[in-house]
Amino acid sequence: MAAALILGAILAPWLYQVGKGLAEVFDDKKGNGPVNFIAKAAGRADFPKFFDRSLMLSAFVLLFPLCSWLRLGKTPGCFRDTPWSLSLPDNVTVRDCGQPLRKNPDGWWQFGTGFFVAAGLLLLSGWLMLQAGCFIWKDALYSSRGVPNKFPMAIDWIAGMKKVLPGALTVTLIEEVLFRGILLGIFLRAMRPAPAIAMLSFLFAFVHFLEPPHGAVVPDPEAANAGFVLLGQIFGRFADPMSMVSRFSILAMVGVVLAYARYRTSSLWLPIGLHLGWAFGMGMFKVATWPVMGLPEAARWLIGMSLLEGLLPLSVIGVTGMLVHAMTRTREPIADYRS
Repeated sequence: MAAALILGAILAPWLYQVGKGLAEVFDDKKGNGPVNFIAKAAGRADFPKFFDRSLMLSAFVLLFPLCSWLRLGKTPGCFRDTPWSLSLPDNVTVRDCGQPLRKNPDGWWQFGTGFFVAAGLLLLSGWLMLQAGCFIWKDALYSSRGVPNKFPMAIDWIAGMKKVLPGALTVTLIEEVLFRGILLGIFLRAMRPAPAIAMLSFLFAFVHFLEPPHGAVVPDPEAANAGFVLLGQIFGRFADPMSMVSRFSILAMVGVVLAYARYRTSSLWLPIGLHLGWAFGMGMFKVATWPVMGLPEAARWLIGMSLLEGLLPLSVIGVTGMLVHAMTRTREPIADYRS
């Protein structure tokens, strides 16, 4: 993780210069479709976006030496023959080969149920926040508490769906394969389920918490130390108790629910459905609403600037987790009293 952060901070200004240069070259001439798409996206992006992409690139590059160190792709040996045996105490380790993914005959049903449960509960909580005056419809003149809308605009639901769904699906598939497919599989080969889920969820929250804070500004994005300047602003959020409670705790809870769903079903269908439901619901709510500014500080502990900030959304994730537990509960066989 530390190596990925350092490499990402080093690469970010170089990636920024390449992207902006590409945008200038294709500003007044036509290329093929994908190149034009990348050039236009690079022209619109700011430095934090380039930092985020350089961090992902660094993690992908460093994944290969990590897999080599973990001896993946080779026949699993006993636990004491793995790199984990150097650092884990005996009371949290396992002696088997973990829990491999299996073919799930109920996969599509679990995917659809997870999607509608996650998106439905999240959007229901968003509707309640709208009624409480914490958010306002973009096409409304006033919030439910009479606060005027300073930026009224029409809501284009179809365009919003076309924008949100592809991105949500892409991110969901990548993260579920990486976190719940590969990493949780590795953790379950070395640890008991509870510490494996806890460690992976902390890692999941930590990685997402590394996103640049809203409104982050770097004075000179082309400077060699620009990535490290932004990295300092990111780590500054760990000293903010509200960010830790309202954001980090929700990310960790999301990680626990997704990892638990993968562990209970031994497949990725249910976590993919849940993850996509949350990403889609949050994106569509953002398309249609503005957060209301000027709320009391105490209210911000309960409700943040999005559907994934604050103690109220945390409770929604917790309820979703309880439903996942109920959905995946092992059914007892029906007793045959005739015998």
